[in-house]
Amino acid sequence: MKLSVIVPVYNVEKFLPRCLDSLLRQGMEVGEYEVICVNDGSPDNSAQILANYQAKHPDIFRVVTQENQGLGGARNTGTALARGEYVAYVDSDDYLIDGAYRYLLDTFCKDKPDVLHFSYQNIYTDGTQVPDSDANLEGRVVFDGDGAEAFNNQILTNNVWSKLYKRTFLKEHGIHSEIVICQDALFNFEVCRHHPRTVIVTSSLYRYENGNVDSIQKTGKKEVVMVQLNELLYNMGIVERYLQGGEEDMRPAALRLRNSFMRLYYKKMLVVPLTKNEWKRHTDILGRKNRRKVKNDTSQWRMNLEANVKNMAGHSYWEYRLVRFLYQHLFREILFPLLITR
Repeated sequence: MKLSVIVPVYNVEKFLPRCLDSLLRQGMEVGEYEVICVNDGSPDNSAQILANYQAKHPDIFRVVTQENQGLGGARNTGTALARGEYVAYVDSDDYLIDGAYRYLLDTFCKDKPDVLHFSYQNIYTDGTQVPDSDANLEGRVVFDGDGAEAFNNQILTNNVWSKLYKRTFLKEHGIHSEIVICQDALFNFEVCRHHPRTVIVTSSLYRYENGNVDSIQKTGKKEVVMVQLNELLYNMGIVERYLQGGEEDMRPAALRLRNSFMRLYYKKMLVVPLTKNEWKRHTDILGRKNRRKVKNDTSQWRMNLEANVKNMAGHSYWEYRLVRFLYQHLFREILFPLLITR
């Protein structure tokens, strides 16, 4: 079997048929690939949708149901069951253009790279299939070498869904998804630590959905955000242990990841109103670990402005309250969207 496609499913009933239909249009024969759908305790009608697809296409779709373990846990379940030479991960509110996986396997996987990275486009829809004027399979190789080099130089992105991974490589090195926020970045950091032969191609084949307002990444519920703050501390701890371990291979990437986790940490703090005690506890933790400030590690002045705004939130509680108000009503709603379009 050439390919195992792993699709975690949670609360995506209006997007799921589009995703699964696209996987049926990959130009691959029965027996060449499998689609492992992991129902991660979804509370909506996703389970029935999965059952219908499995009944119609039993030689392609495999459905596994489990209690909710989050995106990383669902991916791990699917990976453990995979039989393909390569593993692909697809978020269930996204989709691929027709024939994408056939093209990638036939064109770029003949000499068996450990990781194949392809491009993607962001889309903003209500779950419908939209005309795709840029759908084009053809692409060229722009990098063929050490994945550590590619990740350090930021030509290999954090996400897992725009890549094919050789299954034996993941198994040999015991690589799995962390059950935390930003698990994609940690997953690829771990992959690249083992210096995979990595091929990067220009083909834009994946469509990443930004219009799903139910996505866990977009939640504003305080209880969820507080959990995510703790998970980000966990992420920073993983990277910090690597930095203190004396290894140098992935140091540029580790420093960048630590700073990106800090950026997101402050962003999450600004999403929900923290009490003074909550604010003090979180900033004290960051201060004790000497990681309180977001560093301006990019040449993009919008990102540097945002970093300075977030750093103000760590100075004092009244500055945090002021910055949160400005961030919610001025920066997030007016200024940042205006800067993005310039």
